[in-house]
Amino acid sequence: MEAESETPVSTNPPPPLALPPLAPPQSDPPKSAPSTLGKRNPCKNASGVWDHFTKIKCEDETSEPRCICKYCKNDYACDGERNGTSTLWHHLRSQCKSSPLRHEKRQKVLSFEGQAKGGNLVALAFSKERCRIACVKMIIRDEFLFSHVWGIGFCEFLKEAQPRFDLPSRTTIARDVWDLYQEEKAKIKSVLTHNAQRVCLTTDTWTSIQNINYMVLTVHFIDDDWVLHKRILNFCVIPNHKGDTIGRFVEACLKIEKVFTISVDNASSNDGCISYMKKRLEKWNSLIGDGSLLHVSCCAHITNLIVTDGMKEIHQSIESIRNCAKYIRGSSQRLEKFRACLEMEKVDTRTTVPLDVCTRWNSTYMMLESALKLQKGFERMEEDDPNFLGYFEEYEAHGKEKKKRVGPPTSLDWDNTKVFVKFLKKFYDATLRFSASKMVSSNAPLHEICSFLEEIDTMMNVDYVVMCKIKTMMKRKFDKYWGNVNNINKLFFVAVILDPRYKMEYVEFCLGDLVSDENRVNDMSLEIKTLLHNLYDYYRKQNLADAQVFHGNVESEGSLHVNNDVTKSSRLQKFLKSRRDKDVVEIRNEIDKYLLEPPVNLTNDEFKLLDW
Repeated sequence: MEAESETPVSTNPPPPLALPPLAPPQSDPPKSAPSTLGKRNPCKNASGVWDHFTKIKCEDETSEPRCICKYCKNDYACDGERNGTSTLWHHLRSQCKSSPLRHEKRQKVLSFEGQAKGGNLVALAFSKERCRIACVKMIIRDEFLFSHVWGIGFCEFLKEAQPRFDLPSRTTIARDVWDLYQEEKAKIKSVLTHNAQRVCLTTDTWTSIQNINYMVLTVHFIDDDWVLHKRILNFCVIPNHKGDTIGRFVEACLKIEKVFTISVDNASSNDGCISYMKKRLEKWNSLIGDGSLLHVSCCAHITNLIVTDGMKEIHQSIESIRNCAKYIRGSSQRLEKFRACLEMEKVDTRTTVPLDVCTRWNSTYMMLESALKLQKGFERMEEDDPNFLGYFEEYEAHGKEKKKRVGPPTSLDWDNTKVFVKFLKKFYDATLRFSASKMVSSNAPLHEICSFLEEIDTMMNVDYVVMCKIKTMMKRKFDKYWGNVNNINKLFFVAVILDPRYKMEYVEFCLGDLVSDENRVNDMSLEIKTLLHNLYDYYRKQNLADAQVFHGNVESEGSLHVNNDVTKSSRLQKFLKSRRDKDVVEIRNEIDKYLLEPPVNLTNDEFKLLDW
């Protein structure tokens, strides 16, 4: 029985003994090892808690050893014999608000990530620090006063939404706003100085009604993830509008050296600003080529000048409608009366006529467009309201003189407005594309310039006296800025080439519209293609890893295959018909290979250039 209860013996052989390696033979007898009697064994490795605490030097031997937290500066006893590290670990994980090891053990709330409810569902715990930062961002984004958080309504709302949040004082919020500004400024400065990408600057200056000169500087750049960014770098008061003054303020802002272009309006002082920046960039060895690509004229400003000249020809019609808008918006009783007239004419009463800003033609366009929709209401107002006609019998000041108000609008005024608004629609849409900040707009100017020219030439052939005068004025201003191809920045052509929907063929097609001489078209095409290769070589040298160079002959089979769907513009339809096949082309580098690849579908409205 005892033999059965014993553990069975394993039949496997025992593992070999691990013997120490034999010591090499020694010629001299080994020396006796030093005695370790009475000495302490070497201590173990230091705890990881000391990566987060710093020991404080004791003033004398009798004082208790202490250490201080690197994050919140709280101190604790750290005697090696009496105090362990458990208290220090507890402080890092539970008490220190700035510790990276802090654990949130409180109950969390499920919430959707972002504003849309279709986002990811995440668990969030209450944090006073995050609430305080969110409060500061709310003050900045919504342009509230620093004392807004102590308003009665906001305090009552916060008491119900999150009573655990302690409201900061307005002095604390002001300090937090400044700290956040310095933090964001350091981030954008780090991005712009350490990234290899060049940036595009836009500057604008104006004078307020208090005769104070202001300047704003905006930067556009694409990050490593091919995402377009827009940031306001500076908004400041400047002593004057001289070119050197503006240039010095641009130069001093964040010390940006990798500047690709500077977009300005057509004021003569901005030419001095560009000249000043060319000299500085050349001294910094960061100017591309001879600097001819640096200056980009504001296309929206040029469009404003072109349209403003055309609006002078129908000034009376525009002024009569503007006076109508002033009348109905002069008092609440007039506005209610006008809405009653719209209701009787079965017109939507929720719309109204906005007043325009005389210096912004697009606001005048919006006023005229809204007025046309409410024309029946104005005509009914003329019949039902006796004070309406009397308003136009009054005199108002025009400079030093007093003139009778223009209006009410006649049938001829409404007809002129209808034709003019239809004509201005293309210019208004183009201005929106020029001013876009969340999408690439560098490939838009060439399309719109050619479209403007086609629209003006088409309307000059219309048998309508007023429109012919308008087109003559606009054509004169168009020729001043864009009539000569040499006045157009060549980067507009390069941007279209780098758009895989158009490439080089569309540039040649556009040059045929802008230049009448065929030889000149060929010379310009060669000049633009040479510029494209020069830019490619410049950036290839800047990159540490040289791009692969291709050699050989490749057929361009299918490179011009295009969808036959109806496009938005007649110009694009002409371009689609003008595409022709090319047999064999020599490929020297990636640029040539790109130009011969099949273009992207031209009619795809959802195409995003940066995603491509």
